[in-house]
Formats: sequence, C-alpha cells, structure tokens
Amino acid sequence: MGTSPVHACGKRGIFLIYDVSDIKTVHAPQQPATTMRLNRSLHVFLIGAGLSDLIAKEFVSKWDVEIPRPITYGTPSAPPPQPESIDFKVLNSRTKRMNVTEAPEMPDLPPITGTINVTVQIVEDPKLPDPPPPLPVLPPDDPAVIARMAELRENHRGTELVFLSATVYDHNRTLLRIYPNGRVGDSVTAWSNVDFHHFSGFSTYRVKDAQDGTLYDFGLLMGIGGIDTRHWKEIAKARGIDYNGPEIPKIPEMTDLAVGGPSFVVIEGDAKSPAMDILEQIHDLYRKEGARMEEAYHAREKARAKRKAYLLANPPKPEDIVIKFWERDPSHSK
Repeated sequence: MGTSPVHACGKRGIFLIYDVSDIKTVHAPQQPATTMRLNRSLHVFLIGAGLSDLIAKEFVSKWDVEIPRPITYGTPSAPPPQPESIDFKVLNSRTKRMNVTEAPEMPDLPPITGTINVTVQIVEDPKLPDPPPPLPVLPPDDPAVIARMAELRENHRGTELVFLSATVYDHNRTLLRIYPNGRVGDSVTAWSNVDFHHFSGFSTYRVKDAQDGTLYDFGLLMGIGGIDTRHWKEIAKARGIDYNGPEIPKIPEMTDLAVGGPSFVVIEGDAKSPAMDILEQIHDLYRKEGARMEEAYHAREKARAKRKAYLLANPPKPEDIVIKFWERDPSHSK
C-alpha cells in the first residue's frame, strides 16, 4: 500500500496517521484512547484493509508552552514623557512652503496631504551636557561575564526564529507553511482549523523542556492574510453579479475547532523535520491560551475600528517641520 505520513492534532492529543487515497474522513475514536509515549520514528499505526473510517491511537502531548509576555489588546499606549524644553537662541532662519503627501496611519485610509512650513534654523550652542561615556567592555574571562554566560546556558538557550506563512480562509481554516529558522528545506505545509489571526497579538512563545526545565523561546515572524469568500459572495449576490473571487483550495476533512479543539493535517513535508515540533507546539499553545488569544484579537479589531472611524471623521493634517543646527563650543567640552 502506497501511503504518506500525515499528522493530526485532536482535542486530547496529537495523532500520526496515514493518508490513503480512498479515505476522506479522519477522526478520533469514540472509546477511551490508549495513552502512548513514543519517539516520532515509532509513531506508526497500522490501517486495516477495507476500513471506511480511520482510527488512530493517541499519545500524550509533550509540550509545556506559554506566552511569556503580555498579549496586545489594542489599548493605546501611554504617551511618552515630554522632554524638557530648551530655550534656543536663533541666529539665522529660513522657511520654505512645501506640498507633502504622507502615508496614512492605516493602509485602508486616504493619504495625508497638505502644505507645510519647513524651517531650517542656525542656533547658538545650547550647551547641552555631554552624552554619558560608553560602559566599559568586560573581557571574556571576567568572573561576572563567565557567571552570566553559565546562567544563560543553563536556563535559557535564547530565541529561535520561526518563519510562518498563514492564509486564513473564512476565519475557520488556515493554510500554514512553516520554515524553522528560515530553512526552506525543512518546511512543512499543513491545514489547521484555527484562525491564525489570533496569533497576531504577540511575537514569542516559550517551551519548557520536560526533562531538565530548559526554556526555549521561539520568535514568530508571521506573514498573514485573510480571504473571506463568504463575505464577497454575499456582496456579489446582493449586486446581482457573478462571484469571480478566489476560491478556497481543497481542504482535508477535519473537525471544527468548536467541536474537536485545535487540530491540523499535514499535506507536505518530512515527518522528521523540526517544523513538525513547531506545528505541534503552536496547536498545544492554542489549546492552552486560545480563549485569551481570541479575546485579545477581537479587542484589537474593535479598537482598530474605533480608531479608523475617528480618523475618517477627523482627517489628520501634516505638521510643520523645524530643523535646528548648531556648532558646539569647543570650550564647553573642556
């Protein structure tokens, strides 16, 4: 029988199954599952000939994952403190009027246009304090450096990069392409029943090793796009025209998120690739933090809509620019 390995992640664990051409439905067994702890190379389950449904045994998820930093909810940041004002003595000044066009705050808003004053001033040396000297460079054999490096090696390996491409279809299926540390040769392509817009509120997730407690941080460099075919089909129908937009590619059957929890099906890639670990980790993370991630996503969308409405009602104007030059007084630095 010619088969290729396919991984699926269900509500109670992660499965390894085999893709057979005449089997279209993959599901977890209804009876209590057998718990197994196996290396990936041993995750092989035999399929009986003539079965109409595929039953796979589960093994316990091994990833202890978390989001180490706060998730963004769209709340505006506190304004930075205003710098202390400086009383400049202007020696010479020249102003020019210019028509400018600036990029909008949001991509779907009109550009910011207007006429501004650009002023260049020559001013007297304000005698600002000298910048602080750079910190001394400690030699590699310094005891403090050695102790700090030992601590980092013991408790924190550092951050690895995960290049992830996500195309979300109708907010309920996502086509994922994962490149661990940017390596194209180790990439894995999979379908997920998670809306990966919910992953856009943070940049790093953390994995704790079950054996020695070592922490591993993974920085998500995610490019994401959404295609809402239902929305555009409704618009086309309301206008009495044919829908000619993008169609959802063929998606392997999987349980909806609300019914079976986070799950995925791999359609391309090596089962031994480190991208498989990442695929399992991000679904384990959503199983643990998904409710908070979704809540934060809707809060960001609400804040974004509110901000957009404000900018449309109060179009911003470009601001004038003042550039100051001065020659430092040599006697001041002595």
